[in-house]
Amino acid sequence: MSENKAFIFQSFPELDGKLPWIGLGEFPTRVEPLKVLGEKLGLSQLWLKREDLSSTEYGGNKVRKLEFLLADARARGRDAVLTLGAAGSNHVLATTVHARALGLKSLAVMIPQPVQEYARNNLLANFNLGCEIHYVQNELAVPWAVIKTYLSHWDRKQDHRPYFIWAGGSSPLGTLGYVNCGLEIADQVKKGELPDPDYIFCAIGSCGTFAGLWLGCKLAGLKARVIGVRVYEYLGANEYMVAHFARSALKLIRGHDRSIPAVKINHRQFHILHQYCGPGYAHFTRRGVEAVRLAEDIENIKLEGTYTGKAFAGLMGFAQESKLRDEVLLFINTYNSSDLSRFVNINPDYRRLPEALHPYFEKKVADTEEG
Repeated sequence: MSENKAFIFQSFPELDGKLPWIGLGEFPTRVEPLKVLGEKLGLSQLWLKREDLSSTEYGGNKVRKLEFLLADARARGRDAVLTLGAAGSNHVLATTVHARALGLKSLAVMIPQPVQEYARNNLLANFNLGCEIHYVQNELAVPWAVIKTYLSHWDRKQDHRPYFIWAGGSSPLGTLGYVNCGLEIADQVKKGELPDPDYIFCAIGSCGTFAGLWLGCKLAGLKARVIGVRVYEYLGANEYMVAHFARSALKLIRGHDRSIPAVKINHRQFHILHQYCGPGYAHFTRRGVEAVRLAEDIENIKLEGTYTGKAFAGLMGFAQESKLRDEVLLFINTYNSSDLSRFVNINPDYRRLPEALHPYFEKKVADTEEG
């Protein structure tokens, strides 16, 4: 666990002690140039922020959000956390790993997604680490499943009840994790570790990462145009949702420190690339898979087909269409690159999982689709 205070507290000292926070990751994550890949793409200044290395236990973008959310759970005296996501959710697994390290039980309501190899590994890892999985066959059943699971773990005599975390860790408090990231990037620019970016790219799923990153860059005074690449259905990932989280996060911190600039936020300010999602969440696309292979073959960078592959495909497409060359482009790698085999191999027998999840191991992996 990190002993360094988050940059949000260094930038706005009045917030220290007023917001729940616990160091879970290894920050700041480094930035590095992708010279060979950039040359192949005709980009002289292509950079990567290694959020995939945010924790040796389980990295990726969820760690920053969980530093606030799990601290809040502990501050409220909760002994369990309840969250939701797709069957192969990286967020659910990140929550399980880091909640377990803090002595908190993990509960998850899961919904269907296409069969992918990473989903199999995540399901096994979650189960092996003690996550209590409640699987429902469609999203309409989620509200009742959440309520039922919450109530079944509420000990009214001792007032022990789960702490609820929305999908992706996206909430006003969780969004502060990526406000912190934007401020961290500004500090790396100040220290000369990274040129001042013209563009910053990241994937958009539950919207909290993009909203926080955008707000953090604004508060830090960076010139960068933050661009999100949508990887989830439009109804849940759009400019209005991003604006909601950015406004809510700003309201939360300004409630503790009125010296924080009152940034004006309108949904029209957010630039989202919608055309790289393909048929939907976790449906691998040709462009996304090509981006994954390119990053691995040329720079040995680990991306995946659900989030970061599509996001990097968006960066490449935008750069080509906009005829970018000498501009500074920073890609946020929100995937986890820590080895999961130690969690999966504890007991790799999928038949111990709830029977409704067995098809993820018995059906073939979904085909890559156009998009």
